[in-house]
Formats: sequence, structure tokens, C-alpha cells
Amino acid sequence: MKNIPIYFFAIASVLLVFTEASAQQIPVRSNYLMTPFQDHVASAGNKPCLDMRMGFRNQWVGFEGAPSNSFASLSGRISETNQSIHGVGGRIETDEAGPWGTISFSFAYAYKLQMTNGGWFSSGLSVGLAQHRLNIGSLSFPDFEAAYDPAVTSSTQFLFPTIDAGVWYEDKHSFVGITIVNATAAVLSEMTLGTSTSRHLVTTVGSSIDLDGRFMFKPSVQTRMASGLPVSLDATALLSYDNQISIGVGYRNQTALVGHLQLALMDYITVGYAYDFGISEIRTAAAISHEVTIAISACDKRSKRAQNCSAYD
Repeated sequence: MKNIPIYFFAIASVLLVFTEASAQQIPVRSNYLMTPFQDHVASAGNKPCLDMRMGFRNQWVGFEGAPSNSFASLSGRISETNQSIHGVGGRIETDEAGPWGTISFSFAYAYKLQMTNGGWFSSGLSVGLAQHRLNIGSLSFPDFEAAYDPAVTSSTQFLFPTIDAGVWYEDKHSFVGITIVNATAAVLSEMTLGTSTSRHLVTTVGSSIDLDGRFMFKPSVQTRMASGLPVSLDATALLSYDNQISIGVGYRNQTALVGHLQLALMDYITVGYAYDFGISEIRTAAAISHEVTIAISACDKRSKRAQNCSAYD
């Protein structure tokens, strides 16, 4: 299977052709390397033990109605052989931005097949529900008539199904993930006129380079694409020492510079912190964002059972 990169390019091209959207971006996370399952359903069961990730992001601190995001996920395996793995997992996420709020949960399944080069190729699917909420009481209308504008209907919440689908490939030192998020792209006509949820294409790529046996360099890139919206691109470079501490920098296109710090605790827990310094025009009102991520694995990192791709874990 030496042509794996070619296969991924072909799959990505097909996904791009069929990807459309007409709403805001889904939440971005600076610590995306610590949360692959949150973005890519095909990564469910990457670890041989139960794996939990949780986090919180407070964006544009000091800006009234600024976005905040929190999430939690749990994934593992239900069966495995030397050549194949069945992975499962669940995710929950909340997102608040001014009067808008969203909560979603989903269950995922991934099938993994070992390649002849020792890497693993996975395909995954998740199904779930999402609820969008509009707090009309928090809106300020200029006059009485505006409060009854037909652009805002009487319904303040909308529940709809979600489907994510994607593929994932990893070996000991590199990985690639491609996922369509919210393939159903529901229309929110019951809440506001002419509004629909977004369908996104998320791609994450990373690798690791051994420097002298204890230091490791980890470059990675994540993109989020939706029609009618600028591409969101995150580029991150981490320097890791003995798999215990990592520091690095990141860049989000025309939006922020990011500082990263990750600490491994007790061989089971990793804590990550990201500090975003805004470089867009909104920095005049609120320039910084904070993000904290916690990873808990039932596998001791130093045990024989532990398996990991050094590019993201």
C-alpha cells in the first residue's frame, strides 16, 4: 500500500466537490492535536484502552457575548485482531456565542484495517443530535415593530440529526484525517428565515521528527472549509522533550498567534493550555483567548499495551 497518500488525495478531492454550507464555522480548537476524535470520527478506538478528552475554550476574553466552547469525549475498542479493530466512542459539545447556543452529542463507530507498511487505515461514521437555541430575550430591538420582524420567528430552539463521516490514516510517526462534519446541513427555517446549519470539511495532517532521542519536533496543519466562507487554517509546531513536556507556537490565518504548553502527569494524564493572541481587527476590543484541554488514558504511556502515533499523542 505504498500509494496511500494518492488514495487520500483522491478521497479529499471527492469530498471537496460534495461539500457545501451556508452558516457560521464550527468551533475551532487550538489544541486540535490533543483532540483528534472530536474532529475525526474515524479516529475512534485509536488507543487500545478507554480514552477520555475534555476541554474548555474562552474566546476573545472581555468581549461581551464572546464565544465559549466546552466538550467531552470517550472512545475505546469493542474488539480487535492483529489486522483489524472495531472502535466506538461518544462526544458531547456545547457552544455559546451571544444569544446563540448549541449543544450536540453523537455516537461513532470506526473500522480499522492494518496496512502492509504497518500503518492503520480507518473509516468512521457518527450519528447524533444537535440543538440550536436563540435567546430572543437577550436581543435589543431598536423599536417595538422590530421586535416582531418576521426574520425572527416565535420558535427559539431547533433540534436536528447530525451525521459525520470520514477517514483516518496513521503510522508511528505521521497521520492524516479527512472528515465531513454535519453532512445533513439542516435548514433552520423554524428559527430564522434563510438560515441553515453548516456542512464542513475538516482535514488534519501531522508528523513527528526525532531530533536526538529525547527531543521530538511535531509539525501539523488543520483546515476547515465551508462554501461561502474563508478557509480556516491552523498551523502548529511543537517541540517535545521525553514525551513529558511540549512547548510550541501556532498560527491561525489572519486571526491569531498561539502559544502552546502540554504537560504529562502520572503517565495517565496530559494537560494542554493554549494562549491565543488575536491579530485581527477584533483585537482592539478583545485580543486574547484561553483554552484548556485534559486527556486521560486508561493505558499507562510506558506499558507494553500502550500504542500511539508520536505525531499527535
